[in-house]
Amino acid sequence: MKVHVFGNTPSPAVATYGLREAVSEAENDVRSFVTNDFYVDDGLISFADKDDAIDLMQRTQKALKDNGNIRLHKIISNDIDVMKAFPLEDLGKELKDLDLCSDTLPVQHSLGLSWNLQTDMFIFRVNDDEKPITRRGILSTINSLFDPLGFITPLVISGKILLREVVPPGTDWDDPLSIDHETKWKNWLKSLKSFSCFEIPRMIVPVSISLTRQVDIHIFSDASEQAISAVAYLEAIDETGSSFIGFLTGKSKLAPIKGHTIPRLELCGAVLATEVGEAICHHINLSQSVCHYYTDSRVVLGYICNTTRRFFTYVSNRVEKIHTVSEPSQWSYVSTDRNPADLGTRFISCSDMQIISSWINGPKWLINKEPFDIVSFPLLSLHCD
Repeated sequence: MKVHVFGNTPSPAVATYGLREAVSEAENDVRSFVTNDFYVDDGLISFADKDDAIDLMQRTQKALKDNGNIRLHKIISNDIDVMKAFPLEDLGKELKDLDLCSDTLPVQHSLGLSWNLQTDMFIFRVNDDEKPITRRGILSTINSLFDPLGFITPLVISGKILLREVVPPGTDWDDPLSIDHETKWKNWLKSLKSFSCFEIPRMIVPVSISLTRQVDIHIFSDASEQAISAVAYLEAIDETGSSFIGFLTGKSKLAPIKGHTIPRLELCGAVLATEVGEAICHHINLSQSVCHYYTDSRVVLGYICNTTRRFFTYVSNRVEKIHTVSEPSQWSYVSTDRNPADLGTRFISCSDMQIISSWINGPKWLINKEPFDIVSFPLLSLHCD
């Protein structure tokens, strides 16, 4: 075959291999960009300086064209000067007919996220499709909430908790709900739509991480009878000693219905926190030693710090997982009222926007009290054909 077969299982892997092979002899920064910042045929990268962005993109375009006859185009950035440095035919199709100097920049969809170029904000959108109020319709609505970074995890897990409550085991997929359950679902669905205008700053912190003096990751875990949760924040300290906190990612899972005590669920939350920390360090090239873990369970801390007592297999296996990623010295106790992960373990009212804001902004005791203005650095999104 001389072309990739659409839908063939190995086609994405073959395409990725070909893309990387085309820059195998290119400069280190070009090779690193193509290897680490491409997701199949879409690239996404941020720079502290627009001239660096333009230079790397032009050199990458040349390397891919010369060595693989691959066209790097559909370039989009929140910085107008970056886009003006490339021909119109190399820009995203939404930008080709715009006057970059006067027209409002559009909303770009990058890797499933809606990104407002004008405000440099991620936008959360709610699907307006009406679904039947049945087990099938409710599950379809909840699964349509695409949130890979966990911006609205407390909201999503609330929907899953509500689904478990209003749809008892054994309910048929198309049976209508009772009046009381239908009212609860409609109230949740109505308040969900208030998040259609919810915006999250694209920048994690208002300084470029590449220019900071120190970077730390703070990861919180918690559990309840309903769910387990973990949420991570990045702390960046610049050359002047100023500290900035930004939301990285959050994740929640429903707790098993039976057979688990709170200490065991808290331990599962701690395992989830280490999985989150491992993924973060892998993707942004940080040592796992920069992670600081927090739990409000003294029992879990006892499990992690214990060096003499033997545990049941269930506990022992999970403690071993935690130890493969973190050291006991990296774990600290935090009270429940100071633990942001608590927001991802229980049902909340969607109408309470403050809940989501607290989840995004992080705990007040961790945040720098000095207000700061968000300054955007150039972000590029592009596509390979």
